[in-house]
Amino acid sequence: LGRHLGRKALPAIRKSKWIWNGLAGTEEEALRAEAALGSALAIELRAVTLPVNDPIVATLVGELCRRLSVDLRDQRRTFHCEVILDDSPNAIALPGGFLFLSLSLLELCERRPDELAFVIGHEMGHVIHRHAWDRVLNDAALRVASAVTLRAGLWGGWMRQNGVRLLRSAFSQDRELAADELGARLAVTAGFAPAGALAWLQRIQRL
Repeated sequence: LGRHLGRKALPAIRKSKWIWNGLAGTEEEALRAEAALGSALAIELRAVTLPVNDPIVATLVGELCRRLSVDLRDQRRTFHCEVILDDSPNAIALPGGFLFLSLSLLELCERRPDELAFVIGHEMGHVIHRHAWDRVLNDAALRVASAVTLRAGLWGGWMRQNGVRLLRSAFSQDRELAADELGARLAVTAGFAPAGALAWLQRIQRL
């Protein structure tokens, strides 16, 4: 499995690096490369985490993601939201619109839709602003791609040792604030109470 995933992810990284560096490609090609890279990373992340197989949870986050996405001006990305097991309240945004929330995060906010809408909107904001794309390519994938050998499973091994830690680490304050602003706007536009954003941020502050 590790060898298969490694071979699957590396071509997506190379393609994304090529377009990200501006060597070629239109905006549409860049979006396709972003989605391919995000899909490859999502496969790797699923391989090192456990899913939450609860249809109620899946329906909750799926419906929130759908409602937040429907009014986006740019509909060229398709957002997917999944819930994984993790002892800490975490949210991870991957390029292309692949979002992962930990069950601990849902329990922390007592599964309140107004708060979860802000969290998911915040992660969508990172994707829309291309924070996730820039981070993965600039901080991690470029180093991996530059060191590629023919050894199978190189990327899978890197993800298992370093990738999840990197994806969970915080963005810069400016990028977090930009994602906060867009996340709040998306939540309010979708009909959720803006107080949910404040309640969530207060929970995080108490932690």
